[in-house]
Amino acid sequence: MQPGENVQERIDREAKAVRSVLAEVEQRRREAAEAGLSFTALTEDQLLRKLRSVNSPMIVWQSWGSGSPGSSIAYNVGINNPDPTDWVSLFGHVFVGSANVAPDIGDALALVDTRFPRLTMPAFAGLTVKAATTEQLNFSLKIPTGIDLTNYMGNSVLYQATWHDRAIYLDRGLFVFAVN
Repeated sequence: MQPGENVQERIDREAKAVRSVLAEVEQRRREAAEAGLSFTALTEDQLLRKLRSVNSPMIVWQSWGSGSPGSSIAYNVGINNPDPTDWVSLFGHVFVGSANVAPDIGDALALVDTRFPRLTMPAFAGLTVKAATTEQLNFSLKIPTGIDLTNYMGNSVLYQATWHDRAIYLDRGLFVFAVN
């Protein structure tokens, strides 16, 4: 619960957040299908569980494509702020590797396929996500030449920069893309 918030206010805020996110997820799902992109999103149960366990921005949907060596794939990520206050200085970090299987975020960030670039968005001073809204980051991930034609594990990490101390880890996602 937020400071000064009673149980009924929390229930009302959660219900409003769930309705809003699920409506956006369905819109983004349609857009991804029309563009021929893969798509994942939190289910209603997953969203409720996350809303009850954290008070921070979270990844609520992802869409991405596939490509051939030397081309690029689009990776788009929806970041929702369920809180009644804005979040600032947020960044998405995208890389390829087996990071999603590591339970510890420090270990996960070390599991990188160095043939692919590491991407961070947006530029300084980061993304602001207003209270009870969702923002989108759009990445273009370059596929190196000379790599195997197979599936690769893409990872996104959402964090808040603190500028003079450790960043605050918020959430992460996995997307599996084909190189063909």
